[in-house]
Amino acid sequence: MASFPYRGVTFLRLTGFVWLWVGLWVGLVPSSQVLAQVASFAPLVKAQREKVVHISTRASEENGDEDSAFPFRSPDQFQGMGSGFIVSADGLILTNYHVIQDAEEIEVHLENEQKFKGEIVGLDARTDLALIRIPAKKLPFVNFGDSSTLEVGDWVVAIGNPLGLDYSVTAGIISAKGRNIFDAENVAYGEFLQTDAAINPGNSGGPLFNLKGQVIGVNTAISSRGQGIGFAVPSNLVVDIIRQLRENGRVIRGWLGVVIQEVTPDWAVTVGLKETTRGILVNDVVPGAPAAKSNLQKGDVILNFGPERLKKVPQLQKMVALTPPGKEVLAQILRLDKESNTWKQQPLTITIGRAPDERIAISDGDPVDRLDITLGEVPDRMRKKLGLDPGLGVLVEKANPEGLGAEIGIKEGDVILEVDRQEVETPEDLARFLRKNRRSRISLLIQRQRSTLYLNLPQWD
Repeated sequence: MASFPYRGVTFLRLTGFVWLWVGLWVGLVPSSQVLAQVASFAPLVKAQREKVVHISTRASEENGDEDSAFPFRSPDQFQGMGSGFIVSADGLILTNYHVIQDAEEIEVHLENEQKFKGEIVGLDARTDLALIRIPAKKLPFVNFGDSSTLEVGDWVVAIGNPLGLDYSVTAGIISAKGRNIFDAENVAYGEFLQTDAAINPGNSGGPLFNLKGQVIGVNTAISSRGQGIGFAVPSNLVVDIIRQLRENGRVIRGWLGVVIQEVTPDWAVTVGLKETTRGILVNDVVPGAPAAKSNLQKGDVILNFGPERLKKVPQLQKMVALTPPGKEVLAQILRLDKESNTWKQQPLTITIGRAPDERIAISDGDPVDRLDITLGEVPDRMRKKLGLDPGLGVLVEKANPEGLGAEIGIKEGDVILEVDRQEVETPEDLARFLRKNRRSRISLLIQRQRSTLYLNLPQWD
């Protein structure tokens, strides 16, 4: 179960019974309505618990890494535990990425005490979701609800295996929506559901049900400082991720290539817009990126992306990421007319590109092959011209324009000098350093003609 530091007051968590008594006593809600909703969760639990699974994992100490991309995980680093739930009759099970990310073995325990070895179908660190499969047929599976219809105050039920206590059931309400609890990583696009249903280590990957018995979230994170503060990935995002993991084994995200921020009232007034103007300000455009090719410019304000009005950065990030590469989207923008010094609204058709892969599996094969580049020795004449020390660096002889290396900016003729400040002398050095640092964001120092620059390689699985 993920956790994060929470700065705030100490919260008092009341049980459902006390809330019911208080509500009836002060007459805030009709007693018949409350009683109908909380009389008992037993029918829901009986119908859904067989669709929930207990997941245990084992990893060697060599593979364990407390500084991994998603550091919030079960307390036992090398023998993990978590929850999951069956999403198809043919053995597909959804859980959290951080539950199984370092696993050498995955064991799935069903409610009827059957055990199966699980195999990974697909992983997505950005949403902390993983799809695994067990060799079983005709399994009962969950139905998903529409998380966009949830209201703060709606009842929810969590079923999982906290602290190894199989099939524990807790209930609570939706406390808030649209929470962004991992600012640096922007996990799940800032759309976490917050709930006061008790969630503990081991609940990770388990389902959060509405009163109809539909899954409306995947329990993922808890506050390490508070009580009754848990978070779940909303079902509407989960459903799309499952589809892509099942079809591709990973999520193929759309990409614009822009640096953005939210329009604030103060900024709007300063630049001559109405104080009520809301949208996303384009601070910069990556040269050659899809945004640049679509004529999106620095200083533009994106008002709409398709039919949806924009207010928050994660909102646009999610919409772009979930748009298939190559698709055209009609946006509405505000652009400053420099001649008249007035803002004019205009439509702009944006063609979404394909995002550079965030994670590339390198457990098998040469990681240099995964970059899709061909390396060789730096010729003496070139070394002398560039002023390189003897033996330092490897030459990029070829870079596939469609490969990962080209996507992060590697070009033919570049000389790779360092990987995370470790000098590279041979292609074997490069492969070894990439494997060594595979759970960190990797920087490459490149010599390009007479200039040096750093390129960032996204995290590797």
